[in-house]
Amino acid sequence: MFKTLQRISVFAGAALVVAGGALAQSTQPMLPIALRTSGMVGLAAGQTARLNVLNPGALAPAVAVACEAQLSFLNAEGTVLKTTTVTVPPGQSMPFNLDREVDLIVSDLRVEVRAVIAYTSNTCALLPTLEVFDDGTGRTQFLDTRFAAIPLVLTATSSQ
Repeated sequence: MFKTLQRISVFAGAALVVAGGALAQSTQPMLPIALRTSGMVGLAAGQTARLNVLNPGALAPAVAVACEAQLSFLNAEGTVLKTTTVTVPPGQSMPFNLDREVDLIVSDLRVEVRAVIAYTSNTCALLPTLEVFDDGTGRTQFLDTRFAAIPLVLTATSSQ
């Protein structure tokens, strides 16, 4: 359990570093307030993993807001493979792809990956799906809608 919490803390730190690079205009990266993860899925040659995030909006008379989040793909060791920051308008969705042939340089026959969503605001929540599809046909080979919350663990630094 402790090692898992350490990895989560490492991911949160990595997410902040990546977010800082992606948001160059900001003086400080925004801290994630919530993290959600898919389970592990395998990618073989000719496959792409796609993380879709939907902002369902709100019914009138409520006012819907755009949702901002950082989307990432991690490998089995918890290393960030690819990341981006998105702003999803109400009623719309955005895809984020991890192409086995383009984004990964691996010799393994199969690579295990997972998708992670880091929220920087609690004003809305995105509905995620993770799919794996065949690059040649475009057909979905796997679809997952189960994303689990990851508790944020903030580590204190000691001054010794």
